[in-house]
Amino acid sequence: MSRLLALPLVLTLAACSGMKMRVKPAETPDPVLQHVVLVQLDDPSLAPEMLRDSREAFEAIPSLRRWDMGPRVDTGRPGLPDWYTVGLVTSFDTLADYRAYLEHPRHKALVEKWKPRWKRSEIYDFGTPAAK
Repeated sequence: MSRLLALPLVLTLAACSGMKMRVKPAETPDPVLQHVVLVQLDDPSLAPEMLRDSREAFEAIPSLRRWDMGPRVDTGRPGLPDWYTVGLVTSFDTLADYRAYLEHPRHKALVEKWKPRWKRSEIYDFGTPAAK
């Protein structure tokens, strides 16, 4: 397939995946900080709306390196947590980028709207020593 034809296909697949990845030069190291949020909604039927709102907010936050989100998938594996409705993963190049994300008005508005609808949440932050 020619490159000219392949590019629209790749862009279409990327747009449909729900993942937003900011393209950086090859010499740029992997993101150093991952932020994982698992949420159990009071009303699970609201998951598509929360995911849509999250996607719209994330697209407006420049300090995000990449992100992905979706509803919990039952893989049939015993012992895995099954309490959450949706999961979100965001990645950052620096701790400063993460802090900018936390303070961004779109992130604050998202949390303000959705946190009252959470029955439970768990947040995990991890990364490399360069995250400090």
